[in-house]
Amino acid sequence: MKPSDCHRNSYIKEYELIKGLKRGDYNAFDKLYDLYADSLYGFILKMTKSHSESEDILQETFLRVWYMREKISLDKSFKSFLFTISHNLIIDAFRARINNVDFELFLRNDIEHPLENSAEENADDFEELLSLAKRKITDKQRIIFELKYERGFSNKEIAETLGLSEKTIRNQLSAIAHIIRHTLFLILLFISGWIMISY
Repeated sequence: MKPSDCHRNSYIKEYELIKGLKRGDYNAFDKLYDLYADSLYGFILKMTKSHSESEDILQETFLRVWYMREKISLDKSFKSFLFTISHNLIIDAFRARINNVDFELFLRNDIEHPLENSAEENADDFEELLSLAKRKITDKQRIIFELKYERGFSNKEIAETLGLSEKTIRNQLSAIAHIIRHTLFLILLFISGWIMISY
């Protein structure tokens, strides 16, 4: 069989599975899951660097596919449809992570344990993102940030070190958290856009 024939047969098989999915055929849905789950999981993991979060997003993606099955177009790429759902869920996960009300805990945990599995390259990734985000704050704010989150100083210790009031330090930390949170989200959003192009 020629490669072109294999490709055509594969396309026809997928087309029939999608038609079955649209009719509510769970067997067709299960086969589409088997067909795409591994590559989709790899895509999600590349972005989140968390196995547990990737598994959750994978399952949520296919759950949404099932609920949206009647709206799936037979004339458009099912793969693009599938990966777009995952892409949006990844962005939602980033937003939830960065907008966490306990942002101080988020920073402390990610600086001390940057990413799941403590892989050295992952730690470098987080440090690079954080370094980019820190460029958006002033020199004085950067000093406060590093004393607080990288050296573990209390607000009182920072105030005494810099000759400022504790109220000023609290206000500056609040402003820093807002800037870092917003910048990290924009950076991750930008990166996710590039990765979407690559699939």
